[in-house]
Order: sequence, then C-alpha cells, then structure tokens
Amino acid sequence: MAFFNIPFRAYLRRAFLLPLFAFSMLLTPNLHAAEPSPDSVVKFRKALMGEIKSSLQSLFLLLKQEVDDDKSIALQAQILALSSQRVGASFVYRTRGVAEETTAHERVWTEAKDFQAQMQKFAKDTQAFAELVASSEANADAHAAMRKTLAKSLAGIGKQCKSCHDRYRTE
Repeated sequence: MAFFNIPFRAYLRRAFLLPLFAFSMLLTPNLHAAEPSPDSVVKFRKALMGEIKSSLQSLFLLLKQEVDDDKSIALQAQILALSSQRVGASFVYRTRGVAEETTAHERVWTEAKDFQAQMQKFAKDTQAFAELVASSEANADAHAAMRKTLAKSLAGIGKQCKSCHDRYRTE
C-alpha cells in the first residue's frame, strides 16, 4: 500500500521512529563510552543530510498543496528541526579526509568558524519554522491563512541550504 507515493512502512518509520530515536538520544547522551569511528560519523552525517533533504521536499509538496495531508506538516517540520540541530556537530575535525566518501569541501575545516555559524543559524531557523508551524496548527483558520507565510519561510531555509552547499560542498 502506498501513501502519497511513499511506501506505508517507510512513512511509518519516518513519521514515528525518527522522532522517537531523536528523543531517546536526548535522554541518553553519554551511553557510549567509546567514540565512534570517523567513517561512522560521516555515514551518520550523510543520513542526517538525507533526512533534511527528504523533510524539505515533503514540506514543499505539502505547503504547495500537491499532497493533502496537513497533519504531516508539523511532523516534517519537527524532523527537519531535530536533524538540523545535530548536523553541525557531525562536521568534526577528525572526519576530515576519512576513507568514507564525502562531498564536504575542504573549506568546512579551513573556514570552520563561518561554517559552524551557518550551521547554528540553520538549526535556529528550522526550529523557528517548526514552532511557527505548531502555532499555526493550533488554529485551523490561521493555519490555512499561514500557508503562504510558511512556504515563504521554508523557501528561505531552502536558500540557506543552497548557499551553504555552494560554498562548502563539492560535487
């Protein structure tokens, strides 16, 4: 069974397991005494970036009303905000030049202060977006009226992604 061209199991996994996993990670930050390998950190970073990309794509479709599922807007906004909060920390110096293939440009490390400032701004902006979505959902009439504002805010977040990728990503 497909749900908006997404297999239902995949939708359930994203809709319920990711927030649950993120919440559990917040509750147990020091469970692992050994540090993960740099290659594992890069793989984790790629997964976070994939979640961010997927959430952005879902949100654009939902806000353009190409898919009619208002309840998913808040969920996708939360996934976006949670993933964005962790991605900056996954660009640690010890992942520079690891065996795992990456598209991170050398400037990520040579311009680390600016890069991390952009990551922090991105996390802050995605959190503000998630809060805006949540506040608009509290009132159904406001939610309908806020669609354009939400779409505009999301477009700004998308521009942040592009700007950072243009500077700090190789392809």
